[in-house]
Amino acid sequence: MKDHVRRFNKSLEPRAREKKLSALGQSPFDFFLGTNHLFWADFGESEWLNAFGGGKGTRTWISGDLHCDNFGSFADATGRLVYDLNNFEQSIVADYQYDLWRLGTSLVLLGRKGKKNPKAIRRMVVECARGYWREIKSCRWYKSLSQAPWDEEQAAQSLRHYLAHARKHYGYPNLLERWAKPGKNGLGFKTQGNSGLESLPKEIARKLEKALKDFAAHLKPWPMEKPHVFEIADLASRLDNGPAGEGQKHYYALVRVREEARNPYRILEMKQQVEPGAWDNLSKKSLRKTRKLCGNNHSLQVELASQALSRQPDPWLGILEWKGDDYTVAELSPYGGVLPGDMMDETAAYQLGGILARAHCRAKGSFAKKAFESIKKDKKEFRRLVADLSLVYADQVEEDYRGFVGTKPA
Repeated sequence: MKDHVRRFNKSLEPRAREKKLSALGQSPFDFFLGTNHLFWADFGESEWLNAFGGGKGTRTWISGDLHCDNFGSFADATGRLVYDLNNFEQSIVADYQYDLWRLGTSLVLLGRKGKKNPKAIRRMVVECARGYWREIKSCRWYKSLSQAPWDEEQAAQSLRHYLAHARKHYGYPNLLERWAKPGKNGLGFKTQGNSGLESLPKEIARKLEKALKDFAAHLKPWPMEKPHVFEIADLASRLDNGPAGEGQKHYYALVRVREEARNPYRILEMKQQVEPGAWDNLSKKSLRKTRKLCGNNHSLQVELASQALSRQPDPWLGILEWKGDDYTVAELSPYGGVLPGDMMDETAAYQLGGILARAHCRAKGSFAKKAFESIKKDKKEFRRLVADLSLVYADQVEEDYRGFVGTKPA
């Protein structure tokens, strides 16, 4: 298994590759986050899809790498604090069930990491599937409901508490305090003593600044009459990209928006986009549909998926070309965060299922009715199948993890 994972990551620079392999060895959950390609190798053309989908009607834009940590809190383009999908780097057009199975597996692994009772873990996955089904039923008729994100008013119990915490403790002052500090020439990135950031050589910073200014010239005029114009205060390289993103080039830009605003500074995130882990194991129809929309431009792929699955996409969202690579650009949300694992319970899992259903319905107008018809024939079996596949695959992930780190079952 270790040799297999090494081969998949062989194109990474040696230091980044070893750092990623080290991150994968921390726990089965971390291993799962960083080996999306194994999931698609196992499920790419699964016959289980036919039970509750598998056709054209139930294909839509999906996350492609859904797990608990790819949901999060953030302020959308309207300023509303929401909890929704927040990562589209592995997104593709495929059957909706892939997202459910992968989300269910992550709930199992997260529950086991937190030493939850096995029955409670299964109930979390069942409730996630139930939440998905209930929201699909609602989204058939109420267009506004299918498009609206999950916000502070709709959230319940632990998720509501978490959003209240984010509203109180996060925001622009906290974001800037974490990443920036005053200097001789104004505000700049806090790189000394910060393991998350590294200063850029002057020549690289100069070229990246030029590319970012070219990007700014093509921004859509939202929410102002004139396009965004900003001054670049500082640039830095982002380190510690987690098990999944290690090895991808990742930069932060501290910019000052040229407008009267309470918080004139923003942090823009520029991330190199690479081929999704699903790419080599997608069905021919899914691969053909995804390529028809974006070709092999994976930054465009991320941008299109974000626009499809999000109700109010980040107005800074766009594509930057630099040194032969494609990057996505987006604002680093001042309210960005993830529900802690110890707060994940049945009610939170139920809401994650509902959030996912709304995203899938936003991405394709006819999806809700098609999914409803596929699931309604046996709702109980639908929940059972999601739970069973998630539990069985979590066992497989743990076995693969033991093979990766070279340990035997306890």
